[in-house]
Amino acid sequence: MLFRLRLTLLSLFILAFFQSNLLAKKFPVGYPECLKDDKNTIILNSKSKNQFCPLNSKLGHKFFIVDFTSPLKQAQVDWIEGRIFGDTLIKNTPPYFKISYMKIDDTPPQSQTIDYSKCRFKTGNKSQYVGEQTNSGCEGDKFIKEIFSAWEALNIKFKNEFLITNAPEGKQSLIFEYLFHVLRESKVDFTSEYPQRELVIVSDLMQYSKRFSFYNHCKTNLQLIKPNKCKSFASLLKNKKIKNYIDDRKPNKDSLKNLKITILYINHDYETRDGLSSSLVKLWEDLFKYIGVENYEIVKQLDIQ
Repeated sequence: MLFRLRLTLLSLFILAFFQSNLLAKKFPVGYPECLKDDKNTIILNSKSKNQFCPLNSKLGHKFFIVDFTSPLKQAQVDWIEGRIFGDTLIKNTPPYFKISYMKIDDTPPQSQTIDYSKCRFKTGNKSQYVGEQTNSGCEGDKFIKEIFSAWEALNIKFKNEFLITNAPEGKQSLIFEYLFHVLRESKVDFTSEYPQRELVIVSDLMQYSKRFSFYNHCKTNLQLIKPNKCKSFASLLKNKKIKNYIDDRKPNKDSLKNLKITILYINHDYETRDGLSSSLVKLWEDLFKYIGVENYEIVKQLDIQ
């Protein structure tokens, strides 16, 4: 009888041990199992630049840079909103991944501020992401959903302030410079310390600066008023000043680890011309290959009038 009791207790111990191991393994590395995890609590302080983020781990970072140098029409704003805010943002971003937004305008990238930077709080409901659901062992479902509602309200408030139509037209469009700035500068907090990173560039892709301009490079005849077709990236590099400019600012290999770049390509009226859109996209694809970016995607907005 005593032997059977010991055997039963041993079986229960082994079962509990394996269950606890399975529970521990279900969370990604660095993922806080509880809101008030003793080793990795979630930061709720509204004054912290890492609000809603785990205190001691970096799980992922999704960084949006949005080009406002050409005035946006309402249809373009609606398309951008549907791609980088709301349900799309929640469905495509795992819990506790950092989300940041920055504008491209006349401000030099070195002086530009990050408009928003917080981690995506979990909804408390079951989803495709491990850990999204309230952990009933150490979290209250009502409290988790109240915090998510607070996060969502902050994100909506920011969206309404950030996305504007008919902003003043910029004197320059430093898309290259903003790209290199985010990839190179540690103060932006988009380093390869994050095991997953996605840089999303929302832009018409028409680089315009004193160094070089696609408004010239994308004309078959300089007498034309508006661009009609871009020359190749190889022909761009034949200009030694431009080649040196790009080479001097290329990100190093470490800054390209764990990285995906997504381009949300905004079409303006003149960019719907046959040849311009496709040649402009090819120009950027060749740039990515040249600087060593392997994982990228370019999503075109449907033409609008």
